[in-house]
Amino acid sequence: MPRILLVEDDTPLQQAIADMLGDEQYDAQVCTDGEEAIFLATTGLYDLILLDVMLPGTDGYHVARTIREQKIMTPIIMITAKDHIDDRVYGLDSGADDYLVKPFAFTELFARIRAQLRRTPGEFQLADTLEFENLHYRLPDRELTVGTTTIRLGPKEAILIELFLRYPGIVLTRQQLMDRLWGEESDILDNTLEAHISRLRRRLEVSGGPDITAIRGLGYRLEKSGR
Repeated sequence: MPRILLVEDDTPLQQAIADMLGDEQYDAQVCTDGEEAIFLATTGLYDLILLDVMLPGTDGYHVARTIREQKIMTPIIMITAKDHIDDRVYGLDSGADDYLVKPFAFTELFARIRAQLRRTPGEFQLADTLEFENLHYRLPDRELTVGTTTIRLGPKEAILIELFLRYPGIVLTRQQLMDRLWGEESDILDNTLEAHISRLRRRLEVSGGPDITAIRGLGYRLEKSGR
């Protein structure tokens, strides 16, 4: 289920879009101001961001620029009442991938969302197969191929490898990984995550795959093998 960050301070519109996202099988998280949007976009894992321009405090243009400065390439669709051509150009130059003027039809919004998700490169692709170096992972059957070796993954390993392959080279924090593996369960111990990571790392190492590197105090990153 693709995850979408919805940044909109108009409560009725925010609720309407969030409800429609849920109906269309998207996992939506909402926020209402620019600073929170920057925090969520730079610490969370999202497949797309719907970003209003006129926000309390920090506006959407600054949010988009800050996200791009952090080398986060999550697709951004700006949604705004500012319809002048200069506004559109400024929004796209700020880092947006698309610009939709209010009021808009929900059918058009969702067509634009689908278009962005289709063209999203590498780490955010929604295809059946994810690839990095000599790793090829088929999502439907949880089958991971490392070079010429095929590995059938368990449920937790499957979630981990999918995350690492969607975000290669990016540090995923322990909390991000634990949230994806166990949701809001609060009694999961850190060493349980470490055990799953270690098992997956060993399986990649034995098969000659890339490394899952521990970044001290931060989390883990999938990167080219140093062997």
